Formats: sequence, structure tokens, C-alpha cells
Amino acid sequence: MTVDALELQLAAALQRYHTLQRRAESQSKDPGALALRTLAELGTALEELRVTQEQLMENRRRTEELQQELAAQCAKYWEFFDGMPVPYLVTRPDTTIVEVNRAAAELFNVSQRFLAGKTLSVFICEDRSNFLEESVRLAREEASAEWQVKLRPRERAPLAVSMSVRSDGVNLRWVVRQPPAVSVLG
Repeated sequence: MTVDALELQLAAALQRYHTLQRRAESQSKDPGALALRTLAELGTALEELRVTQEQLMENRRRTEELQQELAAQCAKYWEFFDGMPVPYLVTRPDTTIVEVNRAAAELFNVSQRFLAGKTLSVFICEDRSNFLEESVRLAREEASAEWQVKLRPRERAPLAVSMSVRSDGVNLRWVVRQPPAVSVLG
């Protein structure tokens, strides 16, 4: 039963109560019959409230089960997201970081909790304004792109990376790839 249906039932019960109250005040012939009818109405209203309470309790139980299921799914998502070996970020169109995995935090040399809320553009070494304009355009057009940029991680030297970015219509999803390390054989 919905809250609206319960509200309607309570309004109807109150209306019946007021009708019986007016009759009791205007009739004094047979108070016993009126009392029996009032008790019958009250019994019906109490039974309806009991049934509604059971339905609300069942709905609450189902809601709690769904919340637990959702929490488990969320934990599973975060475990997968955070465990990805490739730097991955989710940003708003203005490049404000919404989500960031451990690999990205290591790349930027900043703790995950401090990266959320920062703009990705602060790590771009060259032509930030163009980077921001293109990010907004991609988000608006729900497009994707592959960019070669220079990033400057905190307290580290700049490095060239390849960034794949895709818009989902709300946010931008970034995958950052570094060029393979060159090994020197001696």
C-alpha cells in the first residue's frame, strides 16, 4: 500500500468518525445501537490500520534488502575500479575529478581522497584552456577522443601520456596510458 492510499483511507475513516459523532449528538433515542455501530466502524478502521502496518513493514524489509544488495554492488564496483592497473578517472565536463582509482593517484603522486574535487586540468602542462574547451565540447557532444598530452604529477617531472576520454552524457571517463619504459641492455 502506498502512502497516498493510506492517506486516503485515513481521511475516509476520519470522515466516518465525524459523521458518527454528529449522529450521536443529534440522536438520543437509541444510544446503544449507535455505540455498537461506532464500535463496528472502529474495529474496521483498526483492522485496516493493522493490515497497512503489515504492508509497510514488508515494504521496509524489502527496502532494507535492496539497500544491502546495492551496498554490495557498490563495494564490488569500487573493488574493481580501484584495482584496475591502468590509471582511470571520472570527471565532470570542467575536468573536476569525481572518481579516481589507485593507479591514477600513484601516477599523479596525490592521495585518492585529495584528488577528488581537484581539476584534472591543473596537471596539464601545456595549453590548459584548449584542454578545458575540448573537454566541455566532448561532454556536450557525448563524443570520445584520444589525446597526447604532457602531465605534471605533483613533485615529479612532466611526462608524456596518451589519454582516452569518453563522454557518457554527464561525465567524462579518462584512461591514461604511459609510454612503455625503455630498458637498457648492457
